[in-house]
Amino acid sequence: MTVNHNQVVFQVTAAESGSLIKDFLKSKEISERALKKLRNNGTILCNGQAVTWRKVVYAGDEIILVYPLPNESQYLQPEPVPLQIIHEDQDIVVINKQPGICVHPTKSHPSGTLAHGLIYHWISNNQQAGFHAVNRIDRNTSGLVLVAKNSFSAQKLFRQKQQHMLSRSYLALAEGQVTVREGSVVLPIARCPGQTTKRQVVPHGQRAVTRFQVLEYFTNCTLLRIYPETGRTHQIRVHLSHLGHPLLGDKLYGGSTERINRHCLHADRMSFLHPRTNQAMTFTLPLPSDMAKVIEEIRG
Repeated sequence: MTVNHNQVVFQVTAAESGSLIKDFLKSKEISERALKKLRNNGTILCNGQAVTWRKVVYAGDEIILVYPLPNESQYLQPEPVPLQIIHEDQDIVVINKQPGICVHPTKSHPSGTLAHGLIYHWISNNQQAGFHAVNRIDRNTSGLVLVAKNSFSAQKLFRQKQQHMLSRSYLALAEGQVTVREGSVVLPIARCPGQTTKRQVVPHGQRAVTRFQVLEYFTNCTLLRIYPETGRTHQIRVHLSHLGHPLLGDKLYGGSTERINRHCLHADRMSFLHPRTNQAMTFTLPLPSDMAKVIEEIRG
């Protein structure tokens, strides 16, 4: 049997009785934009009958939101990509992404991405789910990636991001001794002229804020915990490089590749509220083996 993840069920309580269905759904923190998308492309059922926004609901009514099924894309065909799934339910998937894998297709990497692998995984398990990446990390960054499987969950999680209720942090190995034990980098970032991916700090760039904390000093490098408050492309890498402390292995931004051939950045922590149940969820990962090996070698 094929499992459809595009339905959401609510029960009307006594306190909500007598309200318009539109107001009832807004009280569930569903945005105006999401409601319009649902109205135009999906179905709202009340006790099994299709209804409009003008329907009045009463205590005990069952409201079902039927979101449209994900469209097949010629650019996103299923591929058997190795996945390390940490958690999966009807609404979300949390993955430990390995370095070298893109989250979604790009011009340089049109196949073999996390998106291709998840679609293959869902089809293989008879699931009708859509790919909605809630956070994205660089191809050579390892760690936690959160994916919503339907429009309802995606909208709820993106709203948490906007309200800073979805928190993430990283472990980073930076070159040199970062003498300030903790602080913030508030420097705007923009694309380098003539470059497709490389970024730089410039006055006219987009606002970017990166908080950091020193965890441990090693010979010629520092282990940092990073808290990005904004999500600009290459933000952590650009900010640290600008401070004179590029990530180990980050050739693009001046880091040495003597010990490792990818930048030492690992998304190891993530916390958010489950989009359907509002349950607090926290995920953590240990350092990946390649970064742990670098630290072991430095310690001697």
